[in-house]
Amino acid sequence: MRTGLDESAWAKEMKKKVDEEMARKEIETVLYWRGEMEKILAKRPESLATLQIEIQNFLQRMQNRVRALKSFLHK
Repeated sequence: MRTGLDESAWAKEMKKKVDEEMARKEIETVLYWRGEMEKILAKRPESLATLQIEIQNFLQRMQNRVRALKSFLHK
């Protein structure tokens, strides 16, 4: 059986691993959405209205993804 010190060290190590994995996932997420925004900018919209529509579509995709993730967490 582990002593209190061993359990504390194990818990700290696990927390460090979880924090590192969360940071990696956050980086992946930010890079993905950055890439999607760069695609919108690369299209060179013809007008402000076109750019607004592209941004609205982008925001809707982000909102849909948030909803999907929330529903996954609440199962």
